[in-house]
Amino acid sequence: MRLRGEWPEAEAQAVAACEELYDFDRHITAGGYYEIGEIRRRRGDFAAALEAYAKADELGRDPQPGLALLRLAEGKVDGAVAMITRALEDTQDPLSRLRRLPAQVEIAIAAGNLKAARAAMEELEGIVDSFKIGDRRAPAFDATVHFASGQIKLAEGDASGAAVCLKRARDEWQKVSAPYEVAHARMLLGLAFRRQGNEDSATAELEAALATFERLGAILDEERVNERLGRLQTRRTFVFTDIVDSTKLLDTLGNEKWKRLLARHDELLRTQIVDKGGEVVKRTGDGFFAAFDNPKAAVKAAVAIQRALDAEVVAPDVRIGLHTGGAFHTGSDASDYGGEGVHAAARIGAAARAAEILASRETLDGFSTAFRLSAPRAEVLQGFDQQFELVSVDWR
Repeated sequence: MRLRGEWPEAEAQAVAACEELYDFDRHITAGGYYEIGEIRRRRGDFAAALEAYAKADELGRDPQPGLALLRLAEGKVDGAVAMITRALEDTQDPLSRLRRLPAQVEIAIAAGNLKAARAAMEELEGIVDSFKIGDRRAPAFDATVHFASGQIKLAEGDASGAAVCLKRARDEWQKVSAPYEVAHARMLLGLAFRRQGNEDSATAELEAALATFERLGAILDEERVNERLGRLQTRRTFVFTDIVDSTKLLDTLGNEKWKRLLARHDELLRTQIVDKGGEVVKRTGDGFFAAFDNPKAAVKAAVAIQRALDAEVVAPDVRIGLHTGGAFHTGSDASDYGGEGVHAAARIGAAARAAEILASRETLDGFSTAFRLSAPRAEVLQGFDQQFELVSVDWR
């Protein structure tokens, strides 16, 4: 019933069954509480979901991967990574790993670890192929593989490849009447179409996903689609990069050498942004404007950029600014961002020194980092009345 999208009925029956079987069969009861947690997590009722997962755990049912995905939805990426990693370390049974690997793909992408996401995807595909019926995969298994592949390709910047995989996932999930999974595939397919410049198809897929999420009561997913449609403010970590003293470099090197240097700079930065799960929004003169779903991935990308440039024989000094804040999608295809959070990130980038990563202190609050941080320095940024506490990230 949960798979078919009949969430209220499924939850009511699961609760009744758990109450009836509690004293007779703890194993089945534990599985029932886990299903209750899954329904509540999808609805965005995290407190109630956590309660159900805890009950399942108490009765002997591992609450993963649901609990890890709940932590991810709360923005606790480190906690989600630790949970899903431990769950897979403790599980050798192929079917049990099959249930957890799709979550590892999603969580690894959110953490900016595409290498781990690809490894999970490869293992997932291997397990699914071992359960083929003749030469065919079961539709739900096939959909799971193609959805995971589509997620990774989208994170890698391969919009065309992502669209192929996500269309296959959407169609396979439709065969088994799984509306929530279909809507998830359609949401990401809409993003893939948008990055291909196909705005009409993107809007059609996003609108279809929105209608399903609204009907199911999947509040957080509904909000995510509305953000992509430009109807709701979104929250991202925005990154601005800029080459320091580019005019002097051009004068020193001359046009041809400058073009080669700039091309190499662009290649390095794009690679690091995409590899850490970021989205290159646009070029900004001699730099880039990028957006990340979480600050941890943004910091990893910024550090990787500085280290990659430092390893070059000749490379320009680049300053990088980061800020997490609210913004709206803008532009005819809603692929750009505007708003206070974007302006703050741009001003922080302008305040950074050569080869410095500068972030607002609030951006770095709430997650641990292996990189040393400077003492905060207070600055009033152009266009803002209030002071910002800025912190330098030591990437060396």
